[in-house]
Amino acid sequence: MNLNHPGIPLIYDIDEDADYIYMIEEYIQGESLDTFVLHQNTISQDLVFQISIQLCDILHYLHHLSPYPILYQDLKPEHIILCGNQVKLIDFGIASFFTGPGNHFQIYGTDGFAAPEACAGLPVTPSADIYGLGKILEFLGDCADPGLPDRFSRIVSRATSSDPSKRYPTAGDVKDALIDAQHQSGRHSSHLIRTIAVIGSSPGAGATHLAVTLTGGLNKKGIPSLYMPSDGCDIPGAIARANRLFKERNGIFYYGYFKGMPDYGNGVAIPVPSGHCIIRDYGSHPVPFCELEAADIVLCVLSGADWNLADAVSLGRQLALLPQTVFVCGHGNRKAAHTCARLLSRRVYCFPSDPDPYRITGEKLRLISAIIQKKGGS
Repeated sequence: MNLNHPGIPLIYDIDEDADYIYMIEEYIQGESLDTFVLHQNTISQDLVFQISIQLCDILHYLHHLSPYPILYQDLKPEHIILCGNQVKLIDFGIASFFTGPGNHFQIYGTDGFAAPEACAGLPVTPSADIYGLGKILEFLGDCADPGLPDRFSRIVSRATSSDPSKRYPTAGDVKDALIDAQHQSGRHSSHLIRTIAVIGSSPGAGATHLAVTLTGGLNKKGIPSLYMPSDGCDIPGAIARANRLFKERNGIFYYGYFKGMPDYGNGVAIPVPSGHCIIRDYGSHPVPFCELEAADIVLCVLSGADWNLADAVSLGRQLALLPQTVFVCGHGNRKAAHTCARLLSRRVYCFPSDPDPYRITGEKLRLISAIIQKKGGS
């Protein structure tokens, strides 16, 4: 009850009667790490470092409590909850105070994550938690998109050494090593993109097509993303009814790399998976300027039709006031892209022509990467 850390759920009260003990604990809304990776093909390197560093902070806090440190003893993906940008460590059922040079316990922990000395019934120290931390890093590394720096593997090897004396002395030391590895990979220079708004200059401009492709492309790149339409639209549901290959689970529809949920309205509460970039499809509906201001990137899809050019330029000039706006012409219309770029005095990307929005080609991925990196995001 005395623990006070953003990565540890609060215990508000404990009561008991003749039969039971009751614990009133903070409600944690999120997704466990094992469930999260189950829904992903890969996860981004940024998210790997974010989760790993936050876990180091939690363990460092536990191991430096006074007068007695706390050994967690059961690090595993099921006990790590992703709540937006915050990692939470739950289930302290076998945690214990560390009161001496080594505590004897029964075989605690989970096979594959528990330290060898714990499984052998030998005395355990905070080094046992360092081992569990290393196994979590190994788990994350196996799920990450390609390109993790070699130093990450070396961090895992040292943290999971069978000899406790060869592991990192503290979780803080693991954190320092991770930050160095992150800096060497260049991952520290960009900010995480959490919301992308997609709006079309007119019906048929291709806003929904682009939003669907963008969602699948980001997921393929290992950036967890979720498509969400606006104004009560049930686009994912309608597509699923027409296409039996779509699968629905907990209100979210899956197909290939695409993942989306309808706008269920205020009457239905469907928890959005934590750590996801939300692709909000506004179609060609009017959107309050303040709502677009809150987005990390605003993708303005300009119609390439001659009869819609005036509307496209008018909307483009309004959205050009937002520094996060990126202009795109759909349907592979390079001529229209050049015309809009000249009239707006802004770069206009030309999105490849492809009737299948779920087909993620190398050309589409390169364009998605260019748009995100142009805005300094990851």
